[in-house]
Amino acid sequence: MQISVLINTVITMLILIFAGLGAAKMGVIDKAASKRLSALIINIGQPFLMVSSLLESEYSIENLKLGFFIVVLAAGIHALTITISLVSTVGFKNINEKQITRFSMVFANNAFYGYPILRAVFGAKGVFWGSFYCVFFNVLIWTWGMFVLSRANKAIKMSPAKILFNLGTLSVSLGLVFYIAQIPVVQPLRSAMEYLGGLCTPITMLITGAAISRISPKQLFLKPMTYYTCFIKLVAAPLLVGSIATLIGLSRDMTLFAALMAGMPTAANTSAFAEQYDIVPEYASCCVGLSTVLSVITVPMTVLIFG
Repeated sequence: MQISVLINTVITMLILIFAGLGAAKMGVIDKAASKRLSALIINIGQPFLMVSSLLESEYSIENLKLGFFIVVLAAGIHALTITISLVSTVGFKNINEKQITRFSMVFANNAFYGYPILRAVFGAKGVFWGSFYCVFFNVLIWTWGMFVLSRANKAIKMSPAKILFNLGTLSVSLGLVFYIAQIPVVQPLRSAMEYLGGLCTPITMLITGAAISRISPKQLFLKPMTYYTCFIKLVAAPLLVGSIATLIGLSRDMTLFAALMAGMPTAANTSAFAEQYDIVPEYASCCVGLSTVLSVITVPMTVLIFG
């Protein structure tokens, strides 16, 4: 693995976070602007990112079979991390912090942060695996993820219709239809979707930085709960997932892939959802920011252990 790729990825993310912090201090991104930017990412950026990622994946019958195996693997990993999150937060008293902690432990920055790491470790096939992993991720974040957030904000209404038909399931379904049927997409439309999907990384990091600007350094670096969340996300989850993958006989590459996906830092869109629905956005941003910083140590350790 090229350690410089990991370091560059982390530094890039931190620069974007600091840019958001500076923009907030200058009054460019206030709380109202953060909400609008969060809505932009949730409703526009993420769906187009999912579709464009699948459009870029190379098609073959073997790749299709492998892709669906990755989706099943993602389901197993998320089932395990959901269990970990539920067990490890039983004693939490504050319902908002409990639900954001669970969200932070389960959903990782698999695309914005993960793709460069996967490319460095596995080459082009790593990004292909990551694209199909994110198929399940996107469905889960709009179903179980929204259910978790609805426990903290009663304004989020869940129903069978919303579970089946939402931006996550619809964008994934559309992307899979285009991929499996190999429907040609004209270049201007493809490029437009890539540009819209490309909004996700910079804007979510700007939102994270803006939220961090509203809290003190003491809250960011000295709150034990944030370190506890990061430990579960970055250390316990990848060790458990990698160990189980080894025991059930997955190949070394697939074991390492599973451990890396489980151990990526907290998803950047955790900040966007927390900001959008007023669920302790400052604490959510602490989880995103601190886990991103600490991952410069934990991700290489995961590679050393399972690679």
